[in-house]
Amino acid sequence: MSSMTDTLTITVIEPEELAPVGRLGEWLFAEGASLRMVRPWRGESIPSLDEIGDGLVVLGGSMSAHDEGEHPWLADLRELLRGVVADDVPAIAICLGAQVAAEALGGSTAVPALGNDEVGVVELTITAAGESDPVFGAVAAEAIRAAHRAGIPTSDGTRLPVIVSHHDAVTQLPEAATLLASSDRSPVHTWRAGRLLAFQHHPESDPARVAYWRTRDALNDLAGTMDAASLQAARDALEVAAGRSAAPGAAGTHGATAADLPEAAASAGAAAREQAERVDPAIQAFGRGLARVLVRNVRARRLAR
Repeated sequence: MSSMTDTLTITVIEPEELAPVGRLGEWLFAEGASLRMVRPWRGESIPSLDEIGDGLVVLGGSMSAHDEGEHPWLADLRELLRGVVADDVPAIAICLGAQVAAEALGGSTAVPALGNDEVGVVELTITAAGESDPVFGAVAAEAIRAAHRAGIPTSDGTRLPVIVSHHDAVTQLPEAATLLASSDRSPVHTWRAGRLLAFQHHPESDPARVAYWRTRDALNDLAGTMDAASLQAARDALEVAAGRSAAPGAAGTHGATAADLPEAAASAGAAAREQAERVDPAIQAFGRGLARVLVRNVRARRLAR
């Protein structure tokens, strides 16, 4: 049996490079957890249940829960998530992770989910089950208190701002799951099965990431009106602004500047960032509370064993 002084290890599965663990990793580390990163986009295999350590975080990605042909590791991820719930392992599943978890447990995901897609800041309505949930309830309450202090509306503590970017969505909950929160466009947003907490939103993200998502989507909307060279220059400029190079195989970012971004795309990104910055006190409080609850549950499970 491991002693309580041993390092807590939480495995983080990162499906793609452009969806990193972000601030959630910092908050988990601050709570005393050691992170083991698993990156399928680098060809790393999904671990077995016995290999994940004390807890699990599954992040988002641009692939869908149905893209097993191109991403065969999705089958292994479904099996792992079934095992995590069956073995009562504390876990968090975010966006793609939540969609894969839903299908692993008998629910369903629409790809794409027309009318349920969201990008930017949305408000969650917390269900009665969510308010009383022993895992989610405390985290949501902490975020609502932070929102009150920052002057962010919460409709008397029933609504909570979160940041999102998804075009697919869970459309049917697994039978054993409990719905904890919904948004106006996406009814199945936050839910729990066992010690697995699943989010359609991104508690790990930040205003800069929101700006990137919105600018990227605006560029995609403009793609049909731009010649190939201008579109590539704009996409390269977006990657430079985000502190990255162009994707492997794409044209280089050499010489790309902010001037290569169409005004409409740049303005959309700036507006999304401003909106996210206004609610960031609540976002950060939620993320810190989530990290604390996950590590607390990991410690409790280890003690019980």
